[in-house]
Amino acid sequence: MRFSTHYMYQHNIDSITKSMATGNTIQAHLAAGQTLLTPSDNPAGASQAVALQNTLASMSQYDTARSYAEDTLGQEDNTLSSIQSILTGSLSEKIIAGGNGAYSDQDRQSLATELKGIRGSLRELGNSCDSNGRYIFAGYKTGNAPFADDGSYVGGDTPLTQQVSDNVEMQVGHTGQQLFMSGTSDDLLSAIDKAIDALNKPITSEDERQALKDTLDSVNNSVKKNIDHIGKIQSEVGCNLQQLDSLSFSSDAQKINVTARLQQAIGSDSDTQISQSKIAAFALTSSMTVFQAMQQISIFNFK
Repeated sequence: MRFSTHYMYQHNIDSITKSMATGNTIQAHLAAGQTLLTPSDNPAGASQAVALQNTLASMSQYDTARSYAEDTLGQEDNTLSSIQSILTGSLSEKIIAGGNGAYSDQDRQSLATELKGIRGSLRELGNSCDSNGRYIFAGYKTGNAPFADDGSYVGGDTPLTQQVSDNVEMQVGHTGQQLFMSGTSDDLLSAIDKAIDALNKPITSEDERQALKDTLDSVNNSVKKNIDHIGKIQSEVGCNLQQLDSLSFSSDAQKINVTARLQQAIGSDSDTQISQSKIAAFALTSSMTVFQAMQQISIFNFK
């Protein structure tokens, strides 16, 4: 079979062009550190890579959600500790002191003023905000202070929740109703108000003194219930923080596995890519050599 001069010339030009294109493609892969740059390089691998990238994106979103939840719960825990410190320290001590028979009306009024300051501190803690300026104990009404000046709760009825993994939705806060047992017979701020009112009244008889003692005993009982109640809330917060740590640990391990599979899917074997680059360079050199040799043959010499 005889080949025309034009065919042989064009065939070698095509060979050189193909070798150059192959070399350029390999160099692009080598520069990117992967063998899969376009779906046409490996359709099956590309499909798997997209699925794995979506998985990593979803995991990243849950990482952000857990970070938010951890920040919110951490700040709630700090606030609860401050409240407990007040309840177990100065508040209980002063309520008990209010029943001291040696106290004068003026002594009790001074004590009432101190209790008013403590109540104000508790209300401020109940109106604490997170690092983003959202009220911690307002439920889903995070834009408004949950406790009014009179101590009434005006926040949301539903505590905040956060999806922190594929199958875990976690409560990341408590409402003010839960915090101070608002709306119940042991409403903390209301109980303190009762103590303040009772201490501000002059005592002129034993019956009035007994009424004061009964009121203070009732208030002290409510304080104790609130101490236990807030302790339970802190326990819930602690359990949730531990669960977040566990989920983050599992996520980190899973990300390592998914990332390894993604690298395998897109191809990140630099040794293989370098070998392919050398082969492509050799092919190009060979094509150029053949072309140059053909130009020396008489049938290509048109002079």
